[in-house]
Amino acid sequence: MKKKVFLISGGSSGIGLAIVAGLAAEGHQVISLSRSREKIKRGMKQYPDLENKVDFITGDISSEQDAENVWKHVAEKYGVLHGLVNNAGVLTKGTMETISVEDWKFTLDVNLTGPYIITKALLPLLKKAGSASVVNISSVAGLKPGTSVAYSVSKAGMDMLTRFLAGDLGPYKIRVNSVNPGLVRTNIHLDNKVVADRESYEAMLDKARPRYPLGEIGEPEDIANMVMFLLSDDAAWISGSIIPVDGGVMVENDLIPPKK
Repeated sequence: MKKKVFLISGGSSGIGLAIVAGLAAEGHQVISLSRSREKIKRGMKQYPDLENKVDFITGDISSEQDAENVWKHVAEKYGVLHGLVNNAGVLTKGTMETISVEDWKFTLDVNLTGPYIITKALLPLLKKAGSASVVNISSVAGLKPGTSVAYSVSKAGMDMLTRFLAGDLGPYKIRVNSVNPGLVRTNIHLDNKVVADRESYEAMLDKARPRYPLGEIGEPEDIANMVMFLLSDDAAWISGSIIPVDGGVMVENDLIPPKK
């Protein structure tokens, strides 16, 4: 893939950081957009060589003013955008009876309205590329209800946003696809206080592992590899796809006898 300009929201931790590191290793100009300077510092500790390779900026994707500021930054510094990865997101726990309306609104603001706002703001730069790719990081929870009503609904909405934009933006040669991860080892459950501590998190992973036919929990790089493919010219005829990268959990069948 020739050198291009990519922006990854939520690019300082977890899946987003793995995507940033992978694209930077290929020699691309990568812009990482995060809400937290602390997460940027944490990410640089994990990948210290990225400090001089990646343009780390801050902003809230659910803020129209922040999105405009990001557009100005990219327009003035690079003049074009070849790819956008809508990765930033939050995870809130709760069912209809337990989640507050405030948490519901916050989750949809960040996970669904945020990608809409930042994509809309950066659309002129994506159109200038002549051929661009938008990848939305969704979830298997958007395909099959998970443990959080707000999170599941926000990701189902993101998949429909993907399908709509694939048709809407296709005439501009902008491809739009969703990648739907299963459970991936990141800090999102800890950062969003879904679990109390690292010990509880590891216990949650151990409990979930038998549901995955491949017997493994995902790593950020597993998702990054698919995202990088969808951003590349090798995926030039793929648009509107919803792609689970989930260790087979979506085809889990507990009626199949366990293997010896």
